[in-house]
Amino acid sequence: MYRALYRKWRPRTFEDVVGQQGIVSALKNQIATGRVGHAYLFTGTRGTGKTTCAKIFAKAVNCQDKTSPDPCGVCQICKGIDDGSILDVVEIDAASNNGVDNIRDLRDETAYTPSACAYKVYIIDEVHMLSIAAFNALLKIMEEPPSHVIFILATTEIHKVPATILSRCQRYDFGRIKPEDIAARVSYVAAQEQLELTEGAAALIARLADGALRDALSILDTCAGVSTQIDEELVRRMAGVTDRSYLFRISEALHNKNATEALAEVAQLRQQSVDMKRLCEELIAHYRNLMLAALPGGKALLSGVAPEEEAQYLQTAETIRQGESVRAVRLLGSALEKMGRGTDQRIELELALFALTETPQAAQQPVQAAPVQTAPAQQQAPAFGQQSAAPFAAAPFAAADPALFAVRQPEASAPAAAAPKAAAQSAAPQSQDFPPWELDTPPVSAKEAREMAKPADAPIAAAQQPEPLPWEAEPIQQKEVPPPVEQAQPKRQSLAAPAKGEPPQPFEPWPQVVALLETRDRQLYSHLHKSRAVYDGRRVLIEGGPTFRDFIRVNKESQEILKQIIQEVTGVRCGIGPYVDKSKANGVSHTVEDTLKELAAQGVDVVYNDK
Repeated sequence: MYRALYRKWRPRTFEDVVGQQGIVSALKNQIATGRVGHAYLFTGTRGTGKTTCAKIFAKAVNCQDKTSPDPCGVCQICKGIDDGSILDVVEIDAASNNGVDNIRDLRDETAYTPSACAYKVYIIDEVHMLSIAAFNALLKIMEEPPSHVIFILATTEIHKVPATILSRCQRYDFGRIKPEDIAARVSYVAAQEQLELTEGAAALIARLADGALRDALSILDTCAGVSTQIDEELVRRMAGVTDRSYLFRISEALHNKNATEALAEVAQLRQQSVDMKRLCEELIAHYRNLMLAALPGGKALLSGVAPEEEAQYLQTAETIRQGESVRAVRLLGSALEKMGRGTDQRIELELALFALTETPQAAQQPVQAAPVQTAPAQQQAPAFGQQSAAPFAAAPFAAADPALFAVRQPEASAPAAAAPKAAAQSAAPQSQDFPPWELDTPPVSAKEAREMAKPADAPIAAAQQPEPLPWEAEPIQQKEVPPPVEQAQPKRQSLAAPAKGEPPQPFEPWPQVVALLETRDRQLYSHLHKSRAVYDGRRVLIEGGPTFRDFIRVNKESQEILKQIIQEVTGVRCGIGPYVDKSKANGVSHTVEDTLKELAAQGVDVVYNDK
């Protein structure tokens, strides 16, 4: 039966392990000096040699030839472990044996001494798949195991292993194997298998493997099934990737703000059955390389890149700025995250590419509605070449937020023309809801326009009537606009805070607040039109019942409206909160003794059952 290359060429000694020299040296020194631990934890990405090193270590500690830390591979112990006839080395798949009962059986087996070896070695692969109960069952036996037991745990997700397990193990982190080491190993295996592998194909396989030697041997095995002569074109075709020049074409189109060309390139790649998620990952790696190439001395950071591509990256990085590459990585990373949630992969990638063709300011600036302009009926347009004689009067809410009013008001008369802009700059516009570049001419909503149209405390001076032109017989008649409905301005009332230790005092302006609330928020008014409120010196506490409390808890807009009205009435910014009169329970305070006394007073015989 044919054996896959990654199984056939799995290392059998420490010397055959690729790219993990530090870990190999530490394990060999422990065996040579006799300082073998009782629990080891091997962690790292796939295909980096965790399980391979665990099996070699299990053979090395039991090998009958003690002249070398490496297993000899010819003694009965080494041969028995390789063919599975010796059961003292047990490999457990935690993904399918993750229950507490499986660990209990393992714990019971550790009480027996090994049959042929010096140590019983338990290799638990993918240990992070164990349940919490299974980890707890494993904890005690790992802390104080018998002297003949060694545990070797392997995992790709170290963050899922409890800290109590980590503290009882010697931890070794297996790093990704370098592309040049993978290429050398793949070339050696190809030569032993009588395969003609070109140097460029070996380098391409090493890049596609992404640090995993097992993946590299699997790609080589796939190509060997088609032809014994393996070049870059065959590797690209069998691995499902195409010439990487399309990445440079897409990035160039995005740099030139040509969305049509970039999306057309994506459509063509999709016709060639290129996976959109894989394409997004390749674009992220492509812009990362451009970002690194733009750094001083960034050539040394371009690992796993072919020499011809390296020169192209260095040339392209001169035109594509580093900030543009960083923005592309972020947008494409966000699109890749959304692809994992089940959304259409092509649409998410196209949206990200389209966003990259827009300027950052255009992408962030929200769509604004046209400003609404209103004016009182008695104020008429000034004559040509003149300005209004009277400045715009302050709206009633200006006292509550002077910085906002300084931004919202238009320019005044000629002597004070530069004042509004200076006031806007000195009023900390960073705290406003609109971006700083909108401070000069901010949009005005319809609600704000109605507020501005309200009559102020001081009457507005009448504007000058334009004089009729000499050739006009009659002056131009202005179309009369009905005056806005005047609303009575609330008379501010002072608030007296209760003395320290005193209960909250009745909030006297509450009826006035409720009356204004009827015109601002009808839904909130329906909850509060029969309510009352008290004031504790800091907050207005409202007794509105449980329905009101449930409503106001989830409606932030109604909370803000209520606070604004209270501020208009009192001139003080107060918090709000619920109020429950503890002295009242359904209107009357009753205890069991009070009820019994009332029944006795009405002539009812009351029997006290005292035990």
